[in-house]
Amino acid sequence: NAAVPLLFLVADTPDTNCDWVQVYLPVRPNGSTGYVKRADVTLSQNPYRIEVNLGGFNLKVFKGTEVIMDTQVAIASDNTPTPGGLYYTTELVRTPNPGGVYGPYAYGLSGFSEVLQTFNGGPGQLAIHGTNQPDRIGTKVSHGCVRMRNEDITTLAGILPLGVPVIIQA
Repeated sequence: NAAVPLLFLVADTPDTNCDWVQVYLPVRPNGSTGYVKRADVTLSQNPYRIEVNLGGFNLKVFKGTEVIMDTQVAIASDNTPTPGGLYYTTELVRTPNPGGVYGPYAYGLSGFSEVLQTFNGGPGQLAIHGTNQPDRIGTKVSHGCVRMRNEDITTLAGILPLGVPVIIQA
């Protein structure tokens, strides 16, 4: 099993003379920040970002100013809402069952459900993943995750690096 790199989204563009970098942390509560030693991290930029508009059941992927994907998604049920905010992708999982409930891939996000402390044996982490119910795209059906068509998540899995900012507009 390959080690998964620990990624952070930089919260503030660091002064090159500063020994510390402020970053968003993949912990509860959502939006938590902390500082890491500049010498202990490798800073890099990527041109991508994901914007999810929950009310519009829409997900857009940008490369710079260009929209490279604009698609409909399924979102959370009202009793387990997806919390709005700024997150980032922390891992990409190739699921053991591509035809299963999570589809072929799942991007773990840095945020967590504000309702569920645990889910399916995990910590209630938010994700963007595929689905075995493509007919439910455009509806409120998940426990907090954003569900995409399997062909869409497969396309993203071939393009996006980890650490991509994800803006969720609730």
